[in-house]
Amino acid sequence: MDYGYAAPMESPFVIPHEDVEALGTSKAFCALRRHLARDADFCATHSQCSPQAKQTYLLHRDMLHALIMPVVTLFSRASTLASAALCTQRASDLELAFSGESRSAFIGLQCFITEEADWCRTRGCPACVVTATLSTDSHIRLTIAASLLSTANLATPTKEEPPQDIEDKTLPPLPHILPALQHAVINDPFWEGSEIWGYILSRATQLSAGIQALIAECVNLESLVSSPTTERPGSKRGLTHPTVPFVVSGQAVQEKGVKLRKSKLAKRQLRLRDEEVELMRRVAMQCWAKAQVPKHVRGEVLGLGDSKRTRSLTCP
Repeated sequence: MDYGYAAPMESPFVIPHEDVEALGTSKAFCALRRHLARDADFCATHSQCSPQAKQTYLLHRDMLHALIMPVVTLFSRASTLASAALCTQRASDLELAFSGESRSAFIGLQCFITEEADWCRTRGCPACVVTATLSTDSHIRLTIAASLLSTANLATPTKEEPPQDIEDKTLPPLPHILPALQHAVINDPFWEGSEIWGYILSRATQLSAGIQALIAECVNLESLVSSPTTERPGSKRGLTHPTVPFVVSGQAVQEKGVKLRKSKLAKRQLRLRDEEVELMRRVAMQCWAKAQVPKHVRGEVLGLGDSKRTRSLTCP
């Protein structure tokens, strides 16, 4: 597949031999390589590469897949949770389920993964996938962020060591790509030297932090959308007309079931609901009092009582 980038006959990345051997000891990475070996067809241009160059391209393609696909999977899960929480299928509305850094990260991933779906899933010619990594700063930034995530100590419910069978299925950290990527960017004439690397690295670090915040937000959404549906609690009758089913402001509604920590989205929705209920209650009370209640009763309900208006410094 043509990624619109020049087609060198050798990979722009140089991974030390000892790092390659260390990756070879990972059962999960070896299993991934066996799976990706089914898609090893090179384009017409890169078919002319030497066998050694092809093997290098395949290794680097597999490393990129191990880095990027977990981020793609995370974005897919975040989209599913956001859709369930907001009860909408519109892609443009899903960002509303997040806030702050997590929202910025979600929007960035949404735009990039949509536009670069083939590269994110390492589809097509392995050599084209590898060389396209240097095509834009967005490709480089996501690759750096994914590498930082692979080495990040993300918060977990427990600090216990994972079982051996689970550990064998876990991909190893992949910091090896960072020095190779830095060397490739600095020596690429398109990127104009070493100054651009610091700028891209800074933005990639921000993206990595945003993705970690997105992971935390997904945990909250997971609790929200997977909570069991309980019977809707009956509201207490307030000081309103019998036909106006509003709760007086400040009255607590009885809740049943297991109490869960409310997410920021849930708290915002509850606050908006309470404001709407209070506004409708006041409108209903004013209409009811003016239409059906005598003046002295209306005064009592509205808190005016029978007291007469007294003089003040502003009312001679």
